[in-house]
Amino acid sequence: MVIQKENKIKTALDLLERKIQTKDKDSVLSFNQFLARASEEPFSVFRNIFQLFNSMIYYYIVEEDEYRNDSENINFKTINCDKLLVDGTETPFFSDLPLANRILRLADSFKAGANQNKIYVFIGPPGSGKSTFLNNLLQKFEEYTYLPEGSIHEVLWRIDNSKLTLNLSSEIKSALMEYYEKHGKNPVNKSPSYINVSCPSHDHPFLIIPKEHRRAMLEEILNDKTKIKLFNKKEYDWIFNEDACTICNSIYKALSNRVESASEIFDMVYAKRYFFDRRLGNGVTVFNPSDKESESFINTNKEMQKELSKRFKDSNLIKYIYSKYAKTNNGVYVIMDVKGNNEKRFIDLHGIISEGTHKIEDIEERVNSLFIAVMNPEDTKKVEIQDSFKDRIVEINVNYILNYTAEVKIYFNSYGTQIQNKFLPGVLNNFAKIIISSRLKALSPTISNWIKNPKMYSKYCDESMQLLKLSIYNNKIPKWLTAEDSNNFNKKVRQDLINESETEGRTGFSGRESLNIFHEFYDSVKKDYEEVKKKKKFLITMDNVKEFFSKNDAYSKRIPNGFFDSVIRLYDYNIMQQIKESLFNKNEERISKDIQNYLFALNYDIGEKLLCPYTNETIEINENFFKSIEQYLFKEIPTDNEVEKFRNNATMRFTTSLQEMNVSENSIETTSIYKDIYENYIKSLRENIFQPFLQYTSFESAIKEYNTPKFEVYDNKTKEQVKFLINNLMSKFKYSKEGALQVCLYVLQNKIGEI
Repeated sequence: MVIQKENKIKTALDLLERKIQTKDKDSVLSFNQFLARASEEPFSVFRNIFQLFNSMIYYYIVEEDEYRNDSENINFKTINCDKLLVDGTETPFFSDLPLANRILRLADSFKAGANQNKIYVFIGPPGSGKSTFLNNLLQKFEEYTYLPEGSIHEVLWRIDNSKLTLNLSSEIKSALMEYYEKHGKNPVNKSPSYINVSCPSHDHPFLIIPKEHRRAMLEEILNDKTKIKLFNKKEYDWIFNEDACTICNSIYKALSNRVESASEIFDMVYAKRYFFDRRLGNGVTVFNPSDKESESFINTNKEMQKELSKRFKDSNLIKYIYSKYAKTNNGVYVIMDVKGNNEKRFIDLHGIISEGTHKIEDIEERVNSLFIAVMNPEDTKKVEIQDSFKDRIVEINVNYILNYTAEVKIYFNSYGTQIQNKFLPGVLNNFAKIIISSRLKALSPTISNWIKNPKMYSKYCDESMQLLKLSIYNNKIPKWLTAEDSNNFNKKVRQDLINESETEGRTGFSGRESLNIFHEFYDSVKKDYEEVKKKKKFLITMDNVKEFFSKNDAYSKRIPNGFFDSVIRLYDYNIMQQIKESLFNKNEERISKDIQNYLFALNYDIGEKLLCPYTNETIEINENFFKSIEQYLFKEIPTDNEVEKFRNNATMRFTTSLQEMNVSENSIETTSIYKDIYENYIKSLRENIFQPFLQYTSFESAIKEYNTPKFEVYDNKTKEQVKFLINNLMSKFKYSKEGALQVCLYVLQNKIGEI
């Protein structure tokens, strides 16, 4: 927790430093400098609010498409959102993969330009953390705009009073210049009198160029490759179609009548860095339900209006008025919870979103903002939404977590990552799966149509196949699926299953309840932990989890029937695979020699003792020799007829291979019969490797006495096997030494290997 606080402090200081430095660095550019930058960095300069938000999302997330080479891939990715929603935040939000992929799809829709005239509603049940999610998202967005990668500019007018000639004739201009020179008052030598006029609607500087001239300007400053993208992609339509705000348009027209050339107008146009600041409502405005509506809908600046009227000699030529929506034009307008005063705000957005404009007195103001709202499902009934407005609403579900790895991160956030050292590997994940099972629907139409015989997976999965679904929500396709079911896991099945996640996680244990349950569980086992720790090392096991839920009816009745037992079976299966993998000592040279000796011996009679030319080893041909190999080549104990048939077939194939391939006496490893037997041998050896240890009583005793003086009394073979097993569990599966010993005893004492 101390490290976490230090990281937050460092993040805050880094942000402060960036803000201070960025305010002064390249904060204002002349229009020429701006165009030069646009020619060098077109795709960072030509960004509206939607493209900027897209860039921000992709800047912070880490994505990996594990199945990109899979022909049935649906682009459901493993996405880490910690940099976006966790790091440096006051209250971290841990996103599961279904939500992370929704965020990515939303960002992609922004980039595609399919974002105009919509409001994005993040909807989810109470306790799902949707407000935290959005607060963290906005925080990162604001921080991003202070980075070089997040720079965006707005219009700043620097109106030079000395250039406003008010359409005087050339004779009068000459007379004035002659008069000024004669009396030593040449205005050319005077410092010009500026008035800085910031665009209250945060217009992009390029929009000052009249629409009919924008394409020609880009033709001049961009290379061919860039032009193809900007001229043809929908996301850049705004460059050619959007108007500047009414104030900027009025200033442009007023200047057109008072200066001699367009270049003089653009000499007064500057590009100012657009800094987003939620606290000031600059570019980001967030309304809470208790926030009262401002008494004044119309904003103005009397001093600015006075200066403009004075310089242009007309009080009606430029009206410096704008609405409350101008501050978030090309920015983010957020309604946090549609209740209280926010109900009216939400409804008021209908006309603005539908039309993209609204009236301020007799002036039409353009609005192009990213509108966002947060809503509970039940709040939709409170707000009367017209059908035409419903079409403008895009819902993004923020449900309870369906991803067990994300659920575990919540526990880590509360207790610290070191808590995992007190659990056997896999136990924390299983606790999270049990919690998440309460959030899933009892039946999955997609899985019912896909898996025709769910009973065949009883060793690994529950009857409703919810463990299978949880694995897929975690972007893991289980290896225990049959080849047929794996092949049938096509694009449609995958997409339908991910679509089901949209409607799951709306009920069950909420995020707050989940954390409280874990607190209760951990406090209960911690007492036992401290007691046992005095005597020996102790790690929390599935038995502790089972005991906790069996004693709490209020919790256990919310878990689907049979789910807990299925979690135990899958856990037992997984640790059994880990132990088999850890015991497996693939001595390729020895296995290869055994198979070569076997193939050679098939051509000779029982009782002979011969030198095998392929291995240079002397072998005594008898039934024990054959059975030592054949025990790994049959799934079940074979009959004598089956053994005879197998040997005859192998002999014939081996002889034929030698004749056809002209294999030398020193190499038979390229023959098909050798490859087939080798593959079956390895597969069977791996699968059945634990069986001998079930009858090997000293093996369990050796594990119990590992790391004690008594361990040294065991024979060398037993000691080597135990050491090999423990070391592999530690190196391959991240067990501690105590955890490796404990899980081995769990398997042996519960006779899991016999199941």
